[in-house]
Amino acid sequence: MSDEGGRAVTPERVGTVVAGLLERLGVAERIERAAVASDWERLVGPHIARVTVDARVSGRTLFVEVVSAAWLSELNMMRHDLLRRINAGRSRARIEKIIFVQAGGRVEGVSRRGGGPTTIPERG
Repeated sequence: MSDEGGRAVTPERVGTVVAGLLERLGVAERIERAAVASDWERLVGPHIARVTVDARVSGRTLFVEVVSAAWLSELNMMRHDLLRRINAGRSRARIEKIIFVQAGGRVEGVSRRGGGPTTIPERG
């Protein structure tokens, strides 16, 4: 391959070009951090993923909606272990904090992990 001036050009993989572009734009680390939400089930396992409704990243904080107060309490006690699992093997784009919140009622546009319903029973 050659460029317009006749000089030899070595082709690059698209992934390499995109990664370089994201680095130059200064967004690569934010994108890596945001991937934690989509990798939630793999990172914490199906048992914990089944009792969570949604995970999203804002800055260096991971927000996780939990199906019940009991699970909210349990996951709060597991917070440090979960942070360790989430950040394992990461030298950058680390999550610094997890905030668990109880999901209430119907969560629009979010399906429960583990194949459960999108409607969460109200306590009463």
